[in-house]
Amino acid sequence: MIRVTTNSTLYTYQKNLMKSSNQLYSAMNSLMSGRNFDSYSADPAAATRAFQIHSSLNATNTQYSNNTTVLNKVSTAWDVADDIIDKLVRDLAEAPALSGLSDTNLSTLNTQGDVLFSGAEAIVQSLNSKYDGNFLFNGSDTQNAPFALETVDNKTYVTYRGVRIDDPDTLDDTYLDENNQPVLKDDGTSMTNREMLDKWSQEHQYVDIGIGFEVDKNGKVIDSTAFDSAISGTDFIGGYGVDEDGDPTNIVSIMVRLSEIFRGYDTESGTWSSAGDKEDAQRLAGKLTKAQEGLSAQHSALETKAKYLETNKSQLESSFSTLNTELNSIEKVDQVEAILTLSSVQTSYNAALQVGAHVIPQSLMDYLN
Repeated sequence: MIRVTTNSTLYTYQKNLMKSSNQLYSAMNSLMSGRNFDSYSADPAAATRAFQIHSSLNATNTQYSNNTTVLNKVSTAWDVADDIIDKLVRDLAEAPALSGLSDTNLSTLNTQGDVLFSGAEAIVQSLNSKYDGNFLFNGSDTQNAPFALETVDNKTYVTYRGVRIDDPDTLDDTYLDENNQPVLKDDGTSMTNREMLDKWSQEHQYVDIGIGFEVDKNGKVIDSTAFDSAISGTDFIGGYGVDEDGDPTNIVSIMVRLSEIFRGYDTESGTWSSAGDKEDAQRLAGKLTKAQEGLSAQHSALETKAKYLETNKSQLESSFSTLNTELNSIEKVDQVEAILTLSSVQTSYNAALQVGAHVIPQSLMDYLN
């Protein structure tokens, strides 16, 4: 026969009452906070998974922000290129070039030359456009204006980062930086202007947009895991240097050369200057059309990039939504279930109090109070 003592009854009651009280507090806290757990120890498995999801959400949010910034940059560059093609090239390059080649318009040839030069200046200004304070067409150097027109001895050259891109006489000269110092190669020799232009055209500006950003053992970004947001200005306008005829390859320099030929024509005597004659103008006009096609190809490439970024943006939004839903299922309580749980434990707690009032002698309850 088991003897139940008063102390044993009191101890068991206190233990059960405390348990009911803790359950009531936990249910009330869950309902008020809306969380399934408040500490790692409360649910280690759920807390670990929640931490992983929080990390993924932060990364996804950063990637989304990067994607949006690059998308806006590419879209702005596309708009600039669109204006250059539709307004500047057609109105200030094609039209005056074709007009100047007509014998009936020789009297206005100087004016057509002025229009061509103004068009070249306008394109250079457009190529120095910014987005969010950063230059669009200067490769990885977004803080300095890429293009300029430099006139020496009545001849104008297009410069990119201070280097003439259409002057064959200086392309193989030693490149001097902003401190007027040569830039050395790995073998200790100095880099030429041409080599620097080569280097600049191969610059990258990688951005993590959620496609697996990784670096190799040498610390270099793996091309396929990041988006290259750099836009090379020289590649965009048709390259640098001259072709086999000694003519520039980029569209701006071609316009400048045509303008010099047209403006050098003497309308009174009908003679051409040392800048070139009608045959030179016809040759350059043909190359102007080819250069425009190259510019249009760059324009299309920007559109392709923008569409890709739009698609990636949608994928990031979907990933963020999915992760957020999973996180809520782990951390957030079901309000209806929480209310029912609170009601249940409240009933249990009240019942425990009533048991204490009716079963345990009053003197003991006084002692407890």
